[in-house]
Amino acid sequence: MMRRLSALLVLILGLLALPALAQDLLRPQSGTVNDFATLLDRQDAQALERSLTELRRTTGVQGTVVTLTDRARYGGAALEPFATRLFNAWGVGDAQRNDGFMLLVLQADREARIELGAGYPPDADLLAQQIMRNTMLPAFRRGEYSRGIREGTQAVIDLIALPHAQGRPLAPPQSDWRDRLVGAGFFAGFAAILAGIARQHWRRRRCPQCGRTGIETSSAPHQQPQPDGSVLISDNALTRRCPHCGWSETRLRPLGQRSFYGPAGELLRQERNPQYRAGPSGGGGFGGGSSRGGGASGRW
Repeated sequence: MMRRLSALLVLILGLLALPALAQDLLRPQSGTVNDFATLLDRQDAQALERSLTELRRTTGVQGTVVTLTDRARYGGAALEPFATRLFNAWGVGDAQRNDGFMLLVLQADREARIELGAGYPPDADLLAQQIMRNTMLPAFRRGEYSRGIREGTQAVIDLIALPHAQGRPLAPPQSDWRDRLVGAGFFAGFAAILAGIARQHWRRRRCPQCGRTGIETSSAPHQQPQPDGSVLISDNALTRRCPHCGWSETRLRPLGQRSFYGPAGELLRQERNPQYRAGPSGGGGFGGGSSRGGGASGRW
């Protein structure tokens, strides 16, 4: 119990230290695959690029894969606060929905982390732990890093990201007492933070026209047909609507990259979006999302 409380304290202190340590972090090379440790073979890297690009095109959910040799050169924090700090410094996922995810592998440290955005429910942590334990770690112990990363990422897409984006309830695995104990400790440590976030969320859901709560928010890629038959996606369309009085507003948020798709949905090309201006937390085509430390860790 004391070890788990100590780990929770380290995580909280790591979150509080985010602004001071952000400058130590590396910058992303891509919004999808950042294989700094060159653990992926060519076929798996291409498969991951296709899967993550399609996920974002169809649902607006952004996922990224990051491989590093170690984390000592980036501030020396423990795995969990380091992953949360990197996730928030890059701004993975949509800033309103916070439904991005990051799969991080540290080869020399023999550590891996599935970091989830703040918008995911607690059941997603249990699913992430199952993916880590049953899919990724066995492959890593056999030295099959590329396969473990590819299959683990696809499992996160299929079991967590897609159901959440489609509004379907997540199906948590059968958990043992250790999973329940970790979940209880995590909830206790962040109860006060969640309460503050819930209060801010309640205020934001008040309708500016009728004053009632319940504002519904949705986000989807803004598709722009082109004269040559292709489709351009350079913005996310964020819509807020009041179900009581009918008030609504839609705003376009520029993405970091302009993507052109063919008639069959195939990616034709990508280029920098000149309308995108990354804030202090965004970069590499990310949308400014954040994490509260949810997800799952593994060591082998």
